[in-house]
Amino acid sequence: MSKRRPHKLNTQAILDISRKNLVWPELNGLPDTIHYYHLTDALGRKWQTIGCHVTDAIKVFKMGAYPPWTIIIEKAPETSDLTARELVAILNCDDKALVNDMQIILNTPVRCNQFINTIVNVNHYSIFTVLYDLKNEYLLNDPMPTPHFEAMYKINPIEALSRLYLENVDTLDYWDWVQAGGSAERAVDFRKQNPTLTFIQAIEKAERRNNNP
Repeated sequence: MSKRRPHKLNTQAILDISRKNLVWPELNGLPDTIHYYHLTDALGRKWQTIGCHVTDAIKVFKMGAYPPWTIIIEKAPETSDLTARELVAILNCDDKALVNDMQIILNTPVRCNQFINTIVNVNHYSIFTVLYDLKNEYLLNDPMPTPHFEAMYKINPIEALSRLYLENVDTLDYWDWVQAGGSAERAVDFRKQNPTLTFIQAIEKAERRNNNP
């Protein structure tokens, strides 16, 4: 079959694949007839795709979702103890910055499962897009509870800020925050004013407040 798109949109591993019925039964008996194929990907989702043979069907699948031919027909089963580290391994993601952000943003099994249920094609661009869309959703609708943040800030302020902003906050970032007059109260205040404020923007805002009390 000819390729409609020049690059692979689905890069995840295929666990199994099986041939099903003819796409056009009236062509039965002719050479190179096209069959439906069902396959399971590394995320546990079941797909339908088409092809003249297994190799052809895999090529079509790798070109990405293309209704009505290449579609997800069954979602992945929920995994109650799925971790971001395990998800990274399943996705075979080797972008270190993206992996770090996944471990911060997808910090519960619920969020890991939501990521799987949201993403369709698996490739670097899709992982990036879905991850940061979910990050904004969590910042707006499922933020870290203020009492939890304040309690953690007293023990481990760097970890607390990372979880509040869903960003990788390191020691230098924290030092800049403190030098700018940052505090737990100020972080909570900034977050209430603008839930999607980045940590760098929060530092800059704290600096402005210090300069213009």
